[in-house]
Amino acid sequence: MMLAFASPSCCSVHTSSTCHTLLRELEQIWKDIGETEADKDHMLSELERECLEVYRRKVEEAANTKACLHQSVATKEAEVATLMAALGELNVNSLKQPEKKSASLKEQLALVTPLIDDLRVKKDERVKQFADVKTQIDKITSEISGYSNIINAVSSLNLEDHDLSLRNLSEYKSHLRALQKEKSERIQKVVDCVNEVHSLCGVLGLDFGKTVSDVHPSLHETSLGQSTNISVSALESLEQAIFRLKTERKVRYQKMLLDCCLSFGP
Repeated sequence: MMLAFASPSCCSVHTSSTCHTLLRELEQIWKDIGETEADKDHMLSELERECLEVYRRKVEEAANTKACLHQSVATKEAEVATLMAALGELNVNSLKQPEKKSASLKEQLALVTPLIDDLRVKKDERVKQFADVKTQIDKITSEISGYSNIINAVSSLNLEDHDLSLRNLSEYKSHLRALQKEKSERIQKVVDCVNEVHSLCGVLGLDFGKTVSDVHPSLHETSLGQSTNISVSALESLEQAIFRLKTERKVRYQKMLLDCCLSFGP
């Protein structure tokens, strides 16, 4: 009986020669022992079955390896597509090239892995850019609203579904510039209002520091060249204070005129 593993079509010349040598050695040992032809046929059948089991196991292992490689390639290609879509890259199907079809799974994996690494780095850099812009947006928005509601900018971004394209980043930056302009205008308005309060307090003989502190404690810092409260409530309080002071100035002026008229009356 000829074993399957000893066939030249299944093994290399060296392996086939080795198998034949071992088989002849085994037959000689059986002959010396005095094994019957039936026993030898039975043992050869067992040997062939064991060899087939080894082949079958190796085929299964190779098939599992192929399946794992195929899954790895598919998973990485899906991640590439997701990353490129999030980053706004146009060539989402860059891996679906004709040469890929002829490439082995290991070659495909070697092709997609560095691309994944580059896209991940680009995504991390883009997320940092978004986080920086969003932090500034949240800070200014908080200053205008008067509420400290800033949260971690990175965690507030939905990193799985968020649009990380340059177009969206440009829109964020435009929004930031608009807020920075509004902040600058509000700062100037607060400074103008505080200066007007200072002037009115001087005319009326009132304590400027106490008057401004009564409006909002933080506003007194404006005169010291420190932080400026630009919140809606602070501006409204300033405008109300200016209205009251102007009203007081008007009342005093009218009273002064009346006193003058009475003094020089008939």
